[in-house]
Amino acid sequence: MAYQLRLGEMIEAMYRAKMPDEVKAYTDQLEKIGTEMSKALAAKIGVKGGEVTYGAGMFAAPFWPATDRQPLPEELEDLDCEDCWGED
Repeated sequence: MAYQLRLGEMIEAMYRAKMPDEVKAYTDQLEKIGTEMSKALAAKIGVKGGEVTYGAGMFAAPFWPATDRQPLPEELEDLDCEDCWGED
């Protein structure tokens, strides 16, 4: 069986391997692609999507309701803390 790394874990391993130029280049590219994904998903499900950033070993994008009291879309259920929906 192979040792599997997620993208954020590969960035962390590259950081540990002292590859700062590569870390910056790949992080920038992945954040750009992730932000495009966030915007596309948000448009499809009718919410607001923010920019992807890398931190704490993972890439993440914020999503917010597009309107007051908008319920959490089913596409986002069980992917994060549901109590956080609607918080800034």
